[in-house]
Amino acid sequence: MAALVIGGAFVAGCAQQGGAPAVSAGEPRLTVSPVPTTRAELVEAWAAELERAGRDLPEGWRALSTEQIRGRYLHQRLVNAPNADDVDPGMDGPESD
Repeated sequence: MAALVIGGAFVAGCAQQGGAPAVSAGEPRLTVSPVPTTRAELVEAWAAELERAGRDLPEGWRALSTEQIRGRYLHQRLVNAPNADDVDPGMDGPESD
């Protein structure tokens, strides 16, 4: 019975302070895809990824469709991604003897 009275007092206290407790908002999420959408943007991003790898756009790239360029860009981005050793050097787990 005492718990019911204490719970009721808590609810009444919340109601007097404007209803629900304050809620903080988190960081807004990006709604825009980080992958470029236009052909020009894809070519620019692909060229930048290739440059990071020390390469140039392949000969005849202009004949590729936008979807082919997107696929090649995403593949190069994946290839350029750091591997686990680059991100966390020495984190291979316990050494086995």
